[in-house]
Amino acid sequence: MSVRFADKATVRRRVLMLESLRMLVNHELSMHTECYGVHVRRIFVTEPDASGCNWRAEWPVVRAAYIEPCRSQLRQVIDQLRERYNVEQ
Repeated sequence: MSVRFADKATVRRRVLMLESLRMLVNHELSMHTECYGVHVRRIFVTEPDASGCNWRAEWPVVRAAYIEPCRSQLRQVIDQLRERYNVEQ
């Protein structure tokens, strides 16, 4: 007997204050030595996208943010956090 789940589960995101989210993003980035010295300075509140996320991060201007492996680590961190958190409005 197989159990089938709905193709699209509703994801409930935790809601954080804007500054708390920015601090969390930078804390998660600091865990990756490839991105040493890279910090996200601004997060923009947006209309919720198709996934329900209501924010995006400004890409850091630090050179390391544009070079592998930091670029992929940065993108992965941001994508994972966008799946789990929204900004309080």
